[in-house]
Amino acid sequence: MLNASLPTLRHRPFGLWPLVLIAASLLLGALPAGAQTPAPELVLYVRRNMGYGGGSQIQGSFRMEVEGPANLTAVTFKIDTTVVDTLTAAPFRVDFQTDDYGLGWHAMTAEAQTADGRTLVSAPRRFEFVDASVGNSAALRIVGPLFGIILGVMAVVFVLSMLPTWTGRRKPVPLGAPRDYGVLGGTICPKCGRPFPLHLWSINISFAGKYDRCDHCGKWNLVRRASPEALRAAEAAELRQARPAAAAPPAAPPLEKEIDDSRYVE
Repeated sequence: MLNASLPTLRHRPFGLWPLVLIAASLLLGALPAGAQTPAPELVLYVRRNMGYGGGSQIQGSFRMEVEGPANLTAVTFKIDTTVVDTLTAAPFRVDFQTDDYGLGWHAMTAEAQTADGRTLVSAPRRFEFVDASVGNSAALRIVGPLFGIILGVMAVVFVLSMLPTWTGRRKPVPLGAPRDYGVLGGTICPKCGRPFPLHLWSINISFAGKYDRCDHCGKWNLVRRASPEALRAAEAAELRQARPAAAAPPAAPPLEKEIDDSRYVE
């Protein structure tokens, strides 16, 4: 009767997942440390000095250099079986030209000696040496669209700058009016002699100057950036031109006319 009065206790099972996780953690902890891949002691890097590098394809001037223990005494760099150079003092790096080797795939390695007598060999780095035309074609694929965008922007700016002239709504700057020459500075038109700011859309012709259009007379000329002194002198010339000419004093009567007129004076 006493047992019947006590509540019945039901035990829920924990399931298999906790047991699986515990077994996996014990198994991983029991693995030997030697199963982990050690980091290489000598690492070879291939860096570009000048030329083309696209993925595994390279062309031009490149550099091989190593990273390793501090007690390196000598490093020999190789391309395939050809020794490029052997260095006995840091920095351990050597430059090479891909054109000095045949086209195709090549393996680059480094073999180093340490002060404690060990020999270290880097993992090979494989690259395909290609012709210069491959690099030029890749550069054109990148630069071509950018160059087209720049030309398009210049064409739009040029058209917008010429619209006032083409539509007859160009407003000439009054003589002596203040103006801002901007970041490019100003120049003086060789046709009308008036100063105007250089434009962003002007055509740069090497060292000869810029082919630009005057804001005043609308003529295109080859001009150079003028000094602030020259611009101020041109502005002063505009002011003198803007002032009306002073009235000329009356001419003195001839001496003969004065003598004739004196006859009638009593």
